[in-house]
Amino acid sequence: MFEAVARLGAIGAAARELDVSQAAVSQQLKTLETFLGSQLFDRSQRGVTLTPSAQHYLPVVRGVLQHLIAQTQILFGEQQDAVLRLKVNHSIAYNWLMPRLADFTNRYPFIRLDMTLVDWPSPVPCLDADVEITNGFHASEHTRAERLFQEYWILVCSPDFRQRHAAALAERSLGALPAIQVKGYEETWLQWLSYQHLVPVYPQVQLEISTSLHALEAARQGIGLLLVRSLHAEAYLTSGDLVAALPGSMPAESAHYLITTPQRSPKVNFFCDWLHHLLPDR
Repeated sequence: MFEAVARLGAIGAAARELDVSQAAVSQQLKTLETFLGSQLFDRSQRGVTLTPSAQHYLPVVRGVLQHLIAQTQILFGEQQDAVLRLKVNHSIAYNWLMPRLADFTNRYPFIRLDMTLVDWPSPVPCLDADVEITNGFHASEHTRAERLFQEYWILVCSPDFRQRHAAALAERSLGALPAIQVKGYEETWLQWLSYQHLVPVYPQVQLEISTSLHALEAARQGIGLLLVRSLHAEAYLTSGDLVAALPGSMPAESAHYLITTPQRSPKVNFFCDWLHHLLPDR
């Protein structure tokens, strides 16, 4: 508990990570301070800070924990068993998984991640990977697939593009506007226009590209309108690099899936449990 509080800088955050009550963490810290005969933290409304004694103690604790992890691997498992092989779709890896991955490596430093980025689901899932996170999946009696998110199709563009084409967008006249098309999603435009009760006239495709990741960058550069799933665009909308070209969304039938074998190893369970804690209520 001492290491978790020191690393996170707050008793409440440590309690959430350890899945215990805040009172339990506070009591354990007080017991440890009594045992050591030294105060470890200065407490305030902002959180906790290490005392000089604790700053010297923390490297010792971390060294002992790392040694314990290494010896556990040597005694109870081969080192290669601690390698978790991931196959992840390019776009979700960049836009969603990577910004959160440091939390996993902090919690499970004894697991080394070997990540391969892919565009399409594997024909034979989990043949050469422990976990796959892909856009869609190929059904197999030897694997299990869990839908991760409910995603929505939204129409986005750069702020400059929206300003330059404000009149056409206000009139919902998309037919003469340039657009970016992600390969494999050609049918979605017609569905989205119909869902929004707009005239089913396609924009003029200026650029066709293979991944949502690169399509988002093209949209950020002002090349055209982009119809994209909300999960991919979330960070761009938050930063202001992209804006909604028109209001409205459409629930996506397609989705990203977590794919594993039915019998999960401990390292796979660690990853899947961590991933599920990050997911919104579905």
